[in-house]
Amino acid sequence: MKIGLVRHFKVRHKLPGGFLIGHGALAEWFEGYDKADLIINPVDMGGIDWKLCYASSMSRASKTASHIYTGAITLHDELREINVINLLNKRLRLPILIWALLIKRKTLSANVITAEVEKKLDAFLDNVEQNTEKEILIVSHGFIMMLLQKKLTSRGFTGQKFNNPANGKVYLFEKN
Repeated sequence: MKIGLVRHFKVRHKLPGGFLIGHGALAEWFEGYDKADLIINPVDMGGIDWKLCYASSMSRASKTASHIYTGAITLHDELREINVINLLNKRLRLPILIWALLIKRKTLSANVITAEVEKKLDAFLDNVEQNTEKEILIVSHGFIMMLLQKKLTSRGFTGQKFNNPANGKVYLFEKN
């Protein structure tokens, strides 16, 4: 079985202006990010004739999938980016870099949202592995891909390791 993991294309969305940004402005910026245009680039599909494509139901992943895959795409909420913004202190005003570090830290830490996502990804992968098609493309988001990489490896898949997956690149995982 071959599974290709792809992070959505880069998003064309400027960082928020100003030095200190409040929680509300941060949440608003993320809403715009979710709707922004993509920077479309060619993708090396590895010479594989992908039989199925699953994508996050978020627009940047589903649009990426439609640019790189010609068949029907099945959208899955389980592949959506984790949103931990509401777990952050709403009274803070911080530089965007500090917000980004806090979001990454909160996403990587044990919390109810991440635990639920991991549980859903396990169920998703159970279904993927039971599929009769053996070449499956999954288009999602950076952190979800990191979780999928970990889960695929624990299920006996081998593949290209990554810490921060590149946008629009296929990472191949295989299991005999």
